[in-house]
Amino acid sequence: MARILSFLFLLAAGASAYFDWRATQGYLSDEFGFAPIGQIWAQIHFGSLQVVQPAIERYLSPDIWEYGVLPVLLWPAAPVFFTLSVLFWVIRRRKPELKEQAKPSETKKHSGPVRRTR
Repeated sequence: MARILSFLFLLAAGASAYFDWRATQGYLSDEFGFAPIGQIWAQIHFGSLQVVQPAIERYLSPDIWEYGVLPVLLWPAAPVFFTLSVLFWVIRRRKPELKEQAKPSETKKHSGPVRRTR
């Protein structure tokens, strides 16, 4: 699951960076800037963004929206998605390996290289 999420966030980061780069092409200003997460969410589906805000403010707390969700929506999308991709990749790599615990009376002899299973 972590591998799939890592790949999806990597695709989202690449797509976001590409569209941010394409948005600066053809304008008089050559300044490059990343689009915020909230702007991308609003472009994809504005109605859901309008539903989430009052739901959080009404059922949880207005402070959660103001001090928790709103600052996250103002973060630049491509670097955040890339960071999440790396985070899920690291989580996937650090999963504890399933090791067979041999009973003290039983000993196994290996005749060849040991293969890791995932």
